[in-house]
Amino acid sequence: IQDVFDNEGINGEIIVVDNGCTDNTINVVKSFRNSNIKIVNQPKKGYGNAYLTGFKETNGEIIIIGDADNSYDFYDIPRFLDQINLGNDFVIGNRDIIEDKSMPFLHRYVGRPMFSLLLRGLFGLKISDSHCGFGAIKKESLDKLKLKSSGMEFASEILIKAKKNNLRMDEIPIVYSRRFGKSKL
Repeated sequence: IQDVFDNEGINGEIIVVDNGCTDNTINVVKSFRNSNIKIVNQPKKGYGNAYLTGFKETNGEIIIIGDADNSYDFYDIPRFLDQINLGNDFVIGNRDIIEDKSMPFLHRYVGRPMFSLLLRGLFGLKISDSHCGFGAIKKESLDKLKLKSSGMEFASEILIKAKKNNLRMDEIPIVYSRRFGKSKL
């Protein structure tokens, strides 16, 4: 992420939320000793809890969200920013290319399509990959959503509330790579 900021001239901050990290992520982050990296502790477990805590710490006008497990290519950040600058309020990745063995069979061919179909059918979302964890949202738009979910349901809540608040949404194709560490799903 720091390389992207440097190469693209982005004045950004990096917020890492530790909510029970059991791998070496926090030690790796601490080794960077960079003034624009902030580690925030959130003792309550949960995907949503981590994001809600991180959102409270942000200072920028645009927030990029992404998991720190190597599954997303943060060199795509400029593509997300371009879509925000084209007038979108919220842009989510579509894991269009899934590298071999990076997603279990049931997640790839049952869970992911089923949740996306359900959200499209029930809420009229025009999103193909509803639970992609890589995206961008304007801070002012995020503030309108009043998000509350503490766990994985956060991924659905943000999309549903974005739709209900008439946010302009789009998705861009991304590559999904094999994660470092074990999935908690």
